[in-house]
Amino acid sequence: MAFGELLRYVGDSGRFQILNAIVSILLVLITSPPDYMENFTAAIPSHRCYVQLLDNLTSEASIPANLTTEALLRVSIPMDPSQKPEKCHRFRQTQWQLLHLNVSDINNTQLETEPCLEGWIYDQSVFSSTIMTEWNLVCKFQSFKTFAQAIYMAGYVVGTPLFSMLSDRFGRKPLLLFCCLMCGISGTCCAFAPVFSIYCVLRFLCSACLGSLQINCIVLVLEETSSKWHSTILTAYGISLSLGQALLGVIAYAIRDWHMLQLALSVPFLILSLFLCMVSESVRWLIVTGKTEQALKELKKIAYINGKKDVAQSLTAEILTLKMKEELNIKKKHFKMKEVIFHPTLCRTLLFGSFLGFSSLFSTYGLMLDIKNLGKDIFLSQFLLGMIDMPARFLTLFVLRHVGRRPSIAFSFLVSGIGIIVNIFVSKDMSTLRLIIFILIKASLASFLVIYMAFCNEITPTTHRLSLQSIFGIASKLAGTCSALVLATESYFVHLPMILYGIFPIAAAGCVYLLPETFKLPLPDTIEDLEKRDRFRNKGTRKKHKNVLYETTEC
Repeated sequence: MAFGELLRYVGDSGRFQILNAIVSILLVLITSPPDYMENFTAAIPSHRCYVQLLDNLTSEASIPANLTTEALLRVSIPMDPSQKPEKCHRFRQTQWQLLHLNVSDINNTQLETEPCLEGWIYDQSVFSSTIMTEWNLVCKFQSFKTFAQAIYMAGYVVGTPLFSMLSDRFGRKPLLLFCCLMCGISGTCCAFAPVFSIYCVLRFLCSACLGSLQINCIVLVLEETSSKWHSTILTAYGISLSLGQALLGVIAYAIRDWHMLQLALSVPFLILSLFLCMVSESVRWLIVTGKTEQALKELKKIAYINGKKDVAQSLTAEILTLKMKEELNIKKKHFKMKEVIFHPTLCRTLLFGSFLGFSSLFSTYGLMLDIKNLGKDIFLSQFLLGMIDMPARFLTLFVLRHVGRRPSIAFSFLVSGIGIIVNIFVSKDMSTLRLIIFILIKASLASFLVIYMAFCNEITPTTHRLSLQSIFGIASKLAGTCSALVLATESYFVHLPMILYGIFPIAAAGCVYLLPETFKLPLPDTIEDLEKRDRFRNKGTRKKHKNVLYETTEC
């Protein structure tokens, strides 16, 4: 492509690209923890009903001195089948006669109970404060946690396409800076939310901006870097997401109050927004939108930072316009949704590509939003689930260079889907084994994410690539909303969420073979290129027609 030649001229893998990549990776690093922070800020600690006899200091004078706390609990709160105090009910009246009965003789069903009318007493040994204890979202209000997670994920569905369109219109840098500031401001305000409804609104605004940050920061780097480094950058992008998840476990272990944890994860956005002020605008976007003079300034800046001062001095607006003339003609073609709907190849690409992204994120978010089921120590589980992704994503770099896309994706889906189903039959008492299985599942899904990012670019033509990938992004984020809502079905059938989380990846493993293999093939530029690739997608004919594809897609 003409822009590729121009970028090589000013430097496509020098100090400028390294600095941009560092800022981008730091930004991606801090966007990961907010997705899973409600594992800790919305944790539900052990609790029981508030009872005057136990918890009112003024009533202590009327209590016999020889009664222990266990005895008072026994006469005030009924026991559940595991002989632990009920979390959501108490006796209507104190049952003193229970002090003279054996545990096996007690029949709570014959005694009158009532809900926790005066509130709850919470165990603060693990968390000093969560939003569940702040607003008493337990017992019949416990589903509010699921709704909060679904509302947060819905912010991605709304914000990703909205800010993607605004980014195409106003530029990458302004939207990056705006969204970074909004994440910091909304997250900070969230820590001081007076009521649950305001908390949900602020979390919605935060996630709406996070979607744009995660997409725009990586696009900005890829647009100004040599294509030979794209696989490395995408791998680093995935590793930074994993590192952010692991760091969340460490930070949450150190900070047990939800207000302070919310602040600790929000303030870095405000700090990093200062560095984004120094980031350059995408030269490719500037050229496409006709901002030639500003593009020329940015190109000279790139050349200067990369140590090519003579190149910076020799660049002129005429040279820039001449070299980019052909690319400008391609970019002027407008995206039409009806063209996708009525075109069989594009429609199939859209449907199955979206289903792959939906299936992966549906299972990933389902596991990560409910890590209490993975082991007894949720801090360790969060840390390990993040750390295990990093070697998996390093391995993905090898897979991207030496293994086909379809078998790689199918294998990762089968491992994760079967692992989730198998784990249903593993007893919760075997917490170590459950955690090991889930770590393997998470590693498989993490590998898929990097391969999927490469695959999305390879199955979409240049003329429709950004628009189709925006739809893929909507499907992926919609999966997060659905996975949070599915967790609510646990109250009807305890294994239903995990069954669904396992079925979708297994189904997606078969669907990937309805898309063409793209390994070691050039990116398609037009719909015609995509049709040719579709006709020769079987392994035997792909090599035969590889040269033809290169000729039609060469820039």
